[in-house]
Amino acid sequence: MDQVAIDKKIEQAESIVNTYGALLNNLKHVNTALSVSLLPEKKEVIKQAIQTLLWELEGLDDITRNSLVQGYVFLEQFLPEDQVEILARGQAAIQSADPEHEDWAYADQANNIVTNIKVAMENALQEMSIYLPPKTH
Repeated sequence: MDQVAIDKKIEQAESIVNTYGALLNNLKHVNTALSVSLLPEKKEVIKQAIQTLLWELEGLDDITRNSLVQGYVFLEQFLPEDQVEILARGQAAIQSADPEHEDWAYADQANNIVTNIKVAMENALQEMSIYLPPKTH
């Protein structure tokens, strides 16, 4: 790839990541899951943009690098609308501690969704580990 194409790819990646970062900054509160419809692009496009910046930009400071990695990992909390609703209903039922709660049927599904999010976030962090500086003990 020639330098002009690389520069254009970096510029596009910066635009995507900046838009995604603005979304994260505007979140009023952090939920366990958010709808993918909130994202400015498809998750894979944002992931690719973050990877491009981490790979192509030299001299990134640790704060910027860590922010990009955190943004990548946080993408796993964006789910299809139906899963977000199941999770919200199941968590409400669990928090009520009332087995007669109208949404009690969603409790197991909600727990599975939370588990899947945690696993996906751990996997995403593992994917990003090549971009993190080695830990010094």
